[in-house]
Amino acid sequence: MTDTATSLVAENPIFAISERVTILRAAGVDVISLAVGEPEVPTADIVLEAAVAAVRDRATHHYGTSAGIVGLREEVASRHPGIDPSQVQVAVGTKHALHLALAAVAGPGDDVLVVQPSWPGHLASVTSVGAAPKPVLVGRDGLVDVAALCGARTPCTRAVVLANPSNPTGALHPPERVREIARWCLDHDAWLVSDEVYGGLVFDGDHASALETVPDASRLLVVDGVSKVHAMTGWRVGWLIGTPEVVASARQEVSATITHVPLVTQYAALAALQDPETPVRAVADYRVARDLLVDRLRSIPGVLCPPPAGGMFAFPDVSGLLATGRWRDTIELAAWLLDHALVAVVPGAVFGADEHLRISFAIGYERLAAAADRVVRALTTTEEP
Repeated sequence: MTDTATSLVAENPIFAISERVTILRAAGVDVISLAVGEPEVPTADIVLEAAVAAVRDRATHHYGTSAGIVGLREEVASRHPGIDPSQVQVAVGTKHALHLALAAVAGPGDDVLVVQPSWPGHLASVTSVGAAPKPVLVGRDGLVDVAALCGARTPCTRAVVLANPSNPTGALHPPERVREIARWCLDHDAWLVSDEVYGGLVFDGDHASALETVPDASRLLVVDGVSKVHAMTGWRVGWLIGTPEVVASARQEVSATITHVPLVTQYAALAALQDPETPVRAVADYRVARDLLVDRLRSIPGVLCPPPAGGMFAFPDVSGLLATGRWRDTIELAAWLLDHALVAVVPGAVFGADEHLRISFAIGYERLAAAADRVVRALTTTEEP
């Protein structure tokens, strides 16, 4: 095992990869990172201008309401027929919104079903409220069904966390499947927590929020934000949409802890939501990037890579590569690619899928093409690691 692989085993692999990339770049090595889950493109100028205007407005220098500014909550609510602004709670990013949602419906002694493969933050959000995460594996089609939920359910199950589209797989649960899951939750007195932060990045088919899909939303919570579609990961603005009781609980926690999300970033998020061009351009650019990366990966013997329906990641099955015996697992394979191809990717073990790699295509087209070519060259030679 290489030193890099040993490091990835010992630490959180995503953080270890990022640290290794930083070290190599500082030494002058041209590493291309396809590991980070954020857009490389800058935040739109219209958002920057709104933020500057908010900074200059002295009203933003004072306390605001714990719920979030009215304009932002109205804009979010307007995207979902039947939702009132009072049902929207502004949060410090979608991760915070997820925590607020789970804190309102689960706690110590409860368990929460988490659809896997999944972003590690889903499991962490469950444990952050004292509940126990229970992974539920998707089927071969990348979707979860009620049979799998039944198999994982316990008398203590209080919620199901579903990302739609998924990070890392890019799978998109169709409306009829979401309705089935929501119906199951109703029947078993559980909550469906729908993480829709990648909902604006759908390439195959149309994304419909669970709020438009589920007839009875009495056990439905939706979290979303501006991080991915609007390239605002560092701005930290998201929101929770839910029943009045859950939103009231979330609002109380916000008031007791952070007081409110900074007003300047809220006004920036409002400007982002009022910008129709950025999401359209992002989807068009990412679709081209997705097709490039998937095409390159499919040229590698032993790699299977269905095109993701949404999100910003390819999630190839590399079990054919592991079967050659050159690498023991995807942690070692990812480390080898970083050392030999100078390309950073994330091992699927991070997401509960040991035979996969997560590879981002949210970078510039030319750099993506160069990185993909490096990976193809490295994995189609007979050189032993």
